[in-house]
Amino acid sequence: MAQYEYRFVEIPLSPMTKQADDIKKCKEVIASDAQNGWRLKQVVVPYHERFGLFRAKGYEIIFEKENH
Repeated sequence: MAQYEYRFVEIPLSPMTKQADDIKKCKEVIASDAQNGWRLKQVVVPYHERFGLFRAKGYEIIFEKENH
């Protein structure tokens, strides 16, 4: 059975930039890690604890790579 390792990258939302800039940063991280052998597993959008479900805290990008 295959064994995997996981990498977690947090991309915080910046109040000074547009949402499109935050998404562009996520795409850059995904492309860069893919070149290094990581496979995108999931993108999670955790909510901001102080503002509740109506405001995202940022993006948590989860990658996996098979151990050899």
